[in-house]
Amino acid sequence: MSDNQLALRLAIELIRRRSPTPEDGGCQDWLETFLEPLGFTRTRVDAGGITNSIYMRPGDRPGVLAFAGHTDVVPTGPLKRWPHPPFDAVVENGILHGRGAQDMKGGIACWLAALKQLIEAETPLPGIQMLITSDEEGESVDGTIRIVEKQQADGTLPDAAIVGEPSSKDRVGDVIRRGRRGVVQVVAVVEGKQGHSAYPGDAENAVHLAVPLLGRLIDIDWGQPADGFPPTTCQVTNVRAGTGATNVIPGSCEIAIDIRYNPGITFEEIRRRLFDACDGVDVILDIQHQAEAFRTEDGPFLDLVDDAIHRITGARTQRDTGGGTSDGRFLAAADVPVVELGLTNSTIHQIGERVAVDELEILTAIYADIIANFEVEHD
Repeated sequence: MSDNQLALRLAIELIRRRSPTPEDGGCQDWLETFLEPLGFTRTRVDAGGITNSIYMRPGDRPGVLAFAGHTDVVPTGPLKRWPHPPFDAVVENGILHGRGAQDMKGGIACWLAALKQLIEAETPLPGIQMLITSDEEGESVDGTIRIVEKQQADGTLPDAAIVGEPSSKDRVGDVIRRGRRGVVQVVAVVEGKQGHSAYPGDAENAVHLAVPLLGRLIDIDWGQPADGFPPTTCQVTNVRAGTGATNVIPGSCEIAIDIRYNPGITFEEIRRRLFDACDGVDVILDIQHQAEAFRTEDGPFLDLVDDAIHRITGARTQRDTGGGTSDGRFLAAADVPVVELGLTNSTIHQIGERVAVDELEILTAIYADIIANFEVEHD
């Protein structure tokens, strides 16, 4: 392969290392082997069976820029439905096929290629970190959060971070994520009284009690969204009840709810409105704040990323806050400015995940531009 296909070669190396979450598949050891000759040292922050690594290189000029990413991938699904085996990393007609091609081994490969090209060209660089976990696609309880805790304790937090999630929609760089909504997950258990369906007078059907409650929950007014964020949404994702027998009135009904909230409302206010909606119903609420909303404000860092995309692609990016959540939230909670910029996301988590080879080359060039021009913001 030619030098301009370095990102492709690196992506193939990573994809061929099987790493369904929370496995790392040896990816981070391979990263160490690749990065060590470029002047990086590795610190392991493994926790709870999760592989976490901080790779650091001192800078030739002020400032520290981090890249945050993950080596774990989602399960493949039925292998027979893949056009090519998901871990073979087949290149066909300018397309790289494989699990992780877009999410996000391809993005890691582009960052590595950009670093290698800049270092070999003796370009003066800021301090560089790579913060890599194998717990992003899973529970995310022992992954990037443990890395950030380590950095907070050591005083080594970066000045800014690029998260390599596949943010782009139709072409590389057309969308960046400058923030994300928060996540609240709820389990509501409505209690009734189990009984024989032929004798409803001796029972109290928990499903019948839950139906009007569902209407109340769906109709909650979450208020006006904060500027630049999608509205808060509340989705009932599961309803479970009954014993499996058709002649038994269910005595309990469990409702699972997923709330994606914008900073126009607080977690405490979300809790209050949920309890208000449940007033008068015999229900137990388990409310978990899974992720806090965050936003990187307009300023030099966002402008740097926007300008790099413009220099490489000729187009301006959209500064977005949509989608689900990401590990960027852990860095943002530590007051690190965060931007998510990666490949297109048209096949993420799908059977037949793939990416165009030319996307890898474009993203590598954008990353190289950002790294080479990064400067520390001064108050």
